[in-house]
Amino acid sequence: MKFRCRMVDVVAMRDFTNIVNIISRITKHCTLRLTSDQLCFSIGEDRASLFWAELTQTHFFTEYIMNGVTEEQNEIYLEFEASMLARSLSSLRMTAKSVKIKLTNKRQPCLTLEIELPSLSIEQCLHDVPVRVIPRREWADHQAPNIPEFDISVDMPQLRNVKGIVERMKNMSPRITISADKSGTFVLKIETDNATVSTHFQNLQVWSCSQQECEDKISATVDIRKFLMFLAWDVVHPESVKCNILQDQMVNLFLQLSDYLKIHYFLPAMTT
Repeated sequence: MKFRCRMVDVVAMRDFTNIVNIISRITKHCTLRLTSDQLCFSIGEDRASLFWAELTQTHFFTEYIMNGVTEEQNEIYLEFEASMLARSLSSLRMTAKSVKIKLTNKRQPCLTLEIELPSLSIEQCLHDVPVRVIPRREWADHQAPNIPEFDISVDMPQLRNVKGIVERMKNMSPRITISADKSGTFVLKIETDNATVSTHFQNLQVWSCSQQECEDKISATVDIRKFLMFLAWDVVHPESVKCNILQDQMVNLFLQLSDYLKIHYFLPAMTT
């Protein structure tokens, strides 16, 4: 098993740091799946996928060497503390020249980061992030999620605008109802003992819709703080974000940035 990569592009280092920082706010522990062409970050709970991110390695790395467990199973699965990797990458904000990341064994497996800095006093930062190498018998628990057929799929408004609204709503209610209909109306609604507050966005692109179900709004009520965590992805300036709803069961948020970043975020519906 072998893994080594190198980043030198300022934009790539910024993007990678932003991605890991947001993941560290969502979860304590994260899984990283390494293949010959992708890095996949995933978060699960009770064998259900909550988050899946696919990063195309050619966008981020000028050097990328990965030899998996075997030639037939050319993959590596690692589990680590997301906040430790985020803290280690914070040095990239100091106008780092480059960063090398490699899988090492220092009494225990680690992702070792060698960060080259332009400073005359400190030329290199070295960080070791302990990891657990996930054995093959557990790989099935860390595969790409199965995406169900949703009742409706609609473009979301700009995340920055939605984030400002939801940040105010979260002070009034722990849950939010997300709705959409075939006319392209997208609604965020909270209910309290004293009031019902809703925001409507109109004329959004509808990608798919179950004709039978779409006579009325399709909706699901979810944890507002978990929804707000997803909205932090506005920092990567995604090209498109789709909201997919399974009536009273799930909200799936799908974010895409060019051809190098795809994210699925799953919000299970809350019971009444």
